[in-house]
Amino acid sequence: MTTTVDTPAITPEPITPETISPTPKPPWRQRLFGAGGLTFPAWAYLLFFFVVPVALVVWYSFGYKPDQFTTYATDQLSFGRYSEAFGADYRSTFYNTLAIAVTGVVIALAVGVPFAYWLAVKSNPRRRPIYLALIIIPFFTNFLVRTIGWQITLAPSGWLSGVMQSVGLGELGILYTRAAVQVGVVYNYLPLMIFPLFVAMDRAGLSLREAGRDLGANRWTTFFRITLPLASPGIVSGTLLVFIPLMGDYVTPSVLGGAKGTMAGQMIAAQFETAQNWALGSAMTVSLMMMVLVCVVLAGLVVKGVAVVLDRRVFSVTLPTGGPADLGALPRLVMTPLRTRRDWYSICLKVWAVVVYAFLFLPILVIVAYSFNTGRVLASFEGFGFGAYRDALTDDTILHSVRISLEVGLLSALLATLLGSLAGIAIGMSRRPRWWSVGLLALLTVTLVTPDIADAVAFLPWYVTLGVDWNLLPFNNGLVRLVISHAVVSMVVVTFIVRARVSALDPALEEAAADLYASPLARLRHVILPAATPGIVAGMMLAFTFSLDDVVISTFVQQPGYTPWPVYIFSAVRIALRPEVAAMSTLMLVLTLVVLALSALVLRRSGEDATSMAKMIG
Repeated sequence: MTTTVDTPAITPEPITPETISPTPKPPWRQRLFGAGGLTFPAWAYLLFFFVVPVALVVWYSFGYKPDQFTTYATDQLSFGRYSEAFGADYRSTFYNTLAIAVTGVVIALAVGVPFAYWLAVKSNPRRRPIYLALIIIPFFTNFLVRTIGWQITLAPSGWLSGVMQSVGLGELGILYTRAAVQVGVVYNYLPLMIFPLFVAMDRAGLSLREAGRDLGANRWTTFFRITLPLASPGIVSGTLLVFIPLMGDYVTPSVLGGAKGTMAGQMIAAQFETAQNWALGSAMTVSLMMMVLVCVVLAGLVVKGVAVVLDRRVFSVTLPTGGPADLGALPRLVMTPLRTRRDWYSICLKVWAVVVYAFLFLPILVIVAYSFNTGRVLASFEGFGFGAYRDALTDDTILHSVRISLEVGLLSALLATLLGSLAGIAIGMSRRPRWWSVGLLALLTVTLVTPDIADAVAFLPWYVTLGVDWNLLPFNNGLVRLVISHAVVSMVVVTFIVRARVSALDPALEEAAADLYASPLARLRHVILPAATPGIVAGMMLAFTFSLDDVVISTFVQQPGYTPWPVYIFSAVRIALRPEVAAMSTLMLVLTLVVLALSALVLRRSGEDATSMAKMIG
């Protein structure tokens, strides 16, 4: 007998806005250590120490210089300073700057493309980390010291001129001309072209090149049809990395150029330092920034157009549509026979690589050699001795400037690494665009493409406003000014390096940690940070080196008693360099090599090598 139980029907309750429970907000710790919360320090830092100072420079550019003793006034606004900046007196300097920058980019491309191709494709893979380390060392050597090495080399009384005269070629008269500036800028920015080119060509892949060879393509066809098109992102990146800082270069034309090599950076600096016309200097700064922006946009349009043309006329292949009988319409591929003669193609690439290495190390070796000069003037080698090292290590002024540089470099590197690592991890963890990630990337890009001279002249009035007008005493301290200023640009570099490292991390690792109930802080500590460590180390090393290298920003924001080592050297260039400068520079080079070795040791323990470091830099 079956008993039936009547179950009353359940009528679902209608869904109304009142019955929908709101989605609970994540706890404060999850919001704080989530991707968006990690970007807040970078946002605040860039807004306060980049956006506001640049906006202040734009505001000053509409003002004027009221009298001889006042730097600016803004009670009457006009575009008069822009008309003056592009007047006949200054227009030629802007044109000269643009011509030197474009020529420098073209020469760097012509030198860097075959070298990067040899490095990524033709060099021995086992020795490739060594070859890359030989590029990294000049890149991390002091910018100003390398330029001084070229000043000694190109001087009429220098060693190269002496060699030329001994073989009957006459005296070398290239120093203090535009040609000397061109040599200097190509040398100083060539590594910035090589790194992204190497990364792009290395990623092009061996399989595609081998497939092209199997289909009968010779080496030239493989290079122009496969390797070079796939390396186009590296060409674009290298062009921007060389062109942007070159437009605002202040050091190279000051050391090598003279009157014929004047560039916009020197012209702007003169308005702030000598003429004390902040309004006109600000208008020149804004004009330079606009020139860089316009050139970047035009270059982007040209690259896009070239890519479209190549895609339509070179890379697209039309197959027959009539079936197997029409396969005969395809061009016949002629297999290249095995080469039994000497491979002149590879030999030329190796010779070119040797020439590039010699070019990169020449001024460094000159500085090291002249550090043993016993003469009173650095450029005139009179004998061999160690007196310059003794004098350098007992000179209180030199030791004080070196100590200031090391303190500023360490503190700014720590600050930049902290801010940049948090921002890079946050952006790298964000798997889809968010307003805070897109906005921060845009702000970081603008900061990166702003020439150093523009940053320098923006910091100067902002620190005057904070320290003098608002009486915020820490901003009157030279050490604080230098650390804050150096960390702005270094933080951008650290952010991009760490972001690239975290973006390459497998999302499944973080998802697995979340499935195991790991908190956001635990996932950050045990999953994200270990993977990002090589990028953080490389970013910190770059930040420290950039601080030791900086001349332009340090010249503007320094205070009495806080003169860093590069500014000391730059001041001595205008008078007469003594051998003590080369001796201390050699010791600083040894310190840089030690830092590189320690960083390489940390990266090696993380499973990285010089190739990975070059890829992170590029």
